[in-house]
Amino acid sequence: MKSVEELIAEDGQRSVKIGFGKRPVYGTDRVRVVMWIDGYPHAQFLGTDDFERTGEVLSEIKIAGSDGERICRYPDDVVPERYSMFRVEGLPIRVRDPGVHNAWAVVSNIADHKTLIALAMLRRLERRRK
Repeated sequence: MKSVEELIAEDGQRSVKIGFGKRPVYGTDRVRVVMWIDGYPHAQFLGTDDFERTGEVLSEIKIAGSDGERICRYPDDVVPERYSMFRVEGLPIRVRDPGVHNAWAVVSNIADHKTLIALAMLRRLERRRK
């Protein structure tokens, strides 16, 4: 299922698409949300272990590294200040399956499109600055 919205950014009008589905992640079929802006996926979210109760999804925070982007490691790395507008938690606190990344993650309710879009827009800006 997809939802399409139009928004006005500082650099003009943008087409935002929100895709909802399920896929196997960390050994479990999980809800997946992908945020596209102008046809490019800028943010992906996965359902928490308690998604059925909370409706919460997580998106790993990525930071610039020597070889492109890398995860912002939980608990060792400092979460960049630009993420202060979001609720942030350690991914392994909310997803306890084998192989889960030790990463900081943005937390949102699946119905909170404002937060989902805000993260996608931030990621878009981060990529444009490279």
